[in-house]
Amino acid sequence: MRYARYATWARCWGCLLGLGISLLLAGCPATHWANPTKPSTAFADDAAACEIEATQAPPTSDTFDYNVFAADHYSAYIACLRGKGWELQQRPEH
Repeated sequence: MRYARYATWARCWGCLLGLGISLLLAGCPATHWANPTKPSTAFADDAAACEIEATQAPPTSDTFDYNVFAADHYSAYIACLRGKGWELQQRPEH
């Protein structure tokens, strides 16, 4: 029962972390997410779907450690985006 409360709390923080990472990467002038088969406007929908998928991914450890949870969440989120064809690319400098 105790683990369930921590897992719920961790999911909330994981969602916030994923959203923060998405906003950070989306706002970063040096890089951007690109997909050769989708318009850039489709990124927000795919990112939201990947955030949900990453939040539901099973933990890799039986004990709760926020740092491990955050790393697992981030890895699952990035893997999902890459699975949908998105790649993080450098913006050309002008």
